[in-house]
Amino acid sequence: MSNIKNREFLSAGVILAASIMSAHAVEFGVFADVNYNDTSQTGGTNAFALGALDFYAMQSIDEKTRAFIELVFENNGSQFVVDLERLWIQRSLNDNLNISAGRFHTPLGYWNRNYHHGALLYDTATRPAFLDFEDGASAILPLHFVGMLFDGEVQAGNGILGYEIQLGNGPSYNTSAGYGSGEIEVNNISDQNRSKSPGARITYSFNDMPLALGVAVMSNRIAESGLSGNASGAITGETLVQQVITAVDLKYSGDRVDLMAEYYRLKNDDKVGAAGSHTGNAYYIQLGYQITGALKPVYRYESVDFDDNDAYFAILGVQQENRHVAALRYDLSETNVLKLQATSVDPKTGGSYIEYVLQWAFLIP
Repeated sequence: MSNIKNREFLSAGVILAASIMSAHAVEFGVFADVNYNDTSQTGGTNAFALGALDFYAMQSIDEKTRAFIELVFENNGSQFVVDLERLWIQRSLNDNLNISAGRFHTPLGYWNRNYHHGALLYDTATRPAFLDFEDGASAILPLHFVGMLFDGEVQAGNGILGYEIQLGNGPSYNTSAGYGSGEIEVNNISDQNRSKSPGARITYSFNDMPLALGVAVMSNRIAESGLSGNASGAITGETLVQQVITAVDLKYSGDRVDLMAEYYRLKNDDKVGAAGSHTGNAYYIQLGYQITGALKPVYRYESVDFDDNDAYFAILGVQQENRHVAALRYDLSETNVLKLQATSVDPKTGGSYIEYVLQWAFLIP
């Protein structure tokens, strides 16, 4: 009987404590977009399409601790699915250092760390194709990771030096259905082997000019996550490719002109076959000009290039290509914009074609 009374007393105490604490409702903001797509590609069709529906929220837990959550409803080609894109908790240790745990956008490049899942955030209707998220057809980078993130910034000379250091679960790929049939796996609740993926990004922002520079590096052991009988011939957890990613990025934001550029170098070492070591390259350059307060034309050039024998790109099943993107952004207000975009796609193999997008992107704060 005494144990029952103790439990009853404890329950009453928890209820009383909860009743005297201030109640805080988590308020979500919402990004969304609606599109009309067309293409000149043979066999292609035109259609209206719902874009991603992105719910996000930031909540302070105490004076030094905050948490973030981002849920995205997106079309996987046949139906809408729910993805937990980001979920992290962060503690500020001092003015120059934060420590966080959870699921993050990988500290690779400016775009991935600043333009997240809301289309309103960026000037074009689409991201650079090779910066597509892991489940995208053109994805070549692990743009999310689960683990720890250390970040902060310090005054350095005539600017601000920022840093981000990550340690997380390594990416994997399931080749059970063949190469190019899966996606880069983030591994939210497990890791295929004991190897972890370290990475870091350093940025420098000038005080006297609207210019920011960044340098990043990340090391991965891409593991096989499929069962026996897969295309790679590797056992579950075995390393398919030892990879080192290095990247540089630039962002200039003038009164009317802005310029963005990112370059990625992927050194891939085949660990289960005889393909050896190869290096792939991907980059984009984007230029925008603010004609009026609401109207902005944008041009972007994208390129993906690699050796045909590169084991990593063979596993992903992606193609080498160049893209010319021309877009026109018109801000109806701070919370909704119209974008008209035409993209000329020039694959290394196969004919060129043009993709058209008319997008209405908006934010519900």
